[in-house]
Amino acid sequence: MESLSFVNFISLIIVFISWLLIIYLMTAKTDNKTSNILLSLFLLVNAQDSSGLFAHYFLYPKFPGLGMLFNSSVFLKLPLLYLYILSVIYSNFKLKKKHLWHLSFWIMNLLVLTPRFFAVDFEEKEAFLALGKQTPEIITSYILIHLEIAVYFTMCFIAIKKYKSLLLENYSNANLFNYKWLFQLILLYAITAFIATFKNAFLFAHLETALMFSQTGVSLIALGIITWVVLKALHNPELFRGVNSNLQLVRQLVIENTDLVKEEDDINEIVLLKKHMNTAEPFLNATLTIDDLASQMEIPTKNLSILINHHLNQHFFDFVNSYRIKKAMQILQDPINKHLTILEILYDVGFNSKSSFNTAFKKQTHLTPTQYREKHLKSVA
Repeated sequence: MESLSFVNFISLIIVFISWLLIIYLMTAKTDNKTSNILLSLFLLVNAQDSSGLFAHYFLYPKFPGLGMLFNSSVFLKLPLLYLYILSVIYSNFKLKKKHLWHLSFWIMNLLVLTPRFFAVDFEEKEAFLALGKQTPEIITSYILIHLEIAVYFTMCFIAIKKYKSLLLENYSNANLFNYKWLFQLILLYAITAFIATFKNAFLFAHLETALMFSQTGVSLIALGIITWVVLKALHNPELFRGVNSNLQLVRQLVIENTDLVKEEDDINEIVLLKKHMNTAEPFLNATLTIDDLASQMEIPTKNLSILINHHLNQHFFDFVNSYRIKKAMQILQDPINKHLTILEILYDVGFNSKSSFNTAFKKQTHLTPTQYREKHLKSVA
């Protein structure tokens, strides 16, 4: 057996870490097993794609067809990542028959390889492999994988963008840290895929030195990503807050419900909404959603969503937090409350995160809560 290169050694580490994470995910107690299974399958395929050592040393010498089939699993990597994203974004996600279309690129690749590889005998398979990467079928496979990369990363970023909008439009304490983590994960894999594209270009151009450096770079980045994912999983076992897949973006609601967009009726509803916010103070509930508020006001959720997000031109998230900040300002101004800590105040007014409270407070007042308190207590003294 030939000696392992530095790139292969890094690949073995990636495989080892991936398997540790897979074991952790499959044994962890969770209500959403589907997400963990999809992520485990993605990590499994990603580890194979990063190394290819198992197929190279154990399958191709005796079972070339099985080896090619094993390596073709790379076409399942991005579909699995996309389905994983959907499963953690939407709390009611379920795998259905319609998701089988995600096998399209994998099936197309197998069909391309079948006539001159899968459908021939052992000797002809070996002769095909001896031609290296220059056969029309292998070139077509590389074209298909890069087309798949473009399609799926576009779909991933669109899904994440919609996720952020749905959080802001429907939840008063939208955890944007989760969105940022998901966005960073996809961005890092997109960068890796971009560098891998150059690696493949160097491969077909026979630029050995450039190929070596690009392979090393891709391997090190892949190692960094999988290590980062492990650390995130350990420190944040519940990374995502799922939203209901039946939720619609406000712009879609406006298009589909033009009869609800009536300026003369909205003025009265806005007055009633503001009165309810000031008197009942529903914003003090940290888990307040637009469904909760609509139920309190006894109006359909979509009407309230259009009223806040469209007519008031505010996300539900910003609308509710503006009342929370106003309440916090009143508490901070009053000398009677000077014994209360900032942490106590933020929980009292409905926030559940110090960082989100500080960000929202500074956005509205241009001061930190501490600076605001000091400024107003000095003026009273």
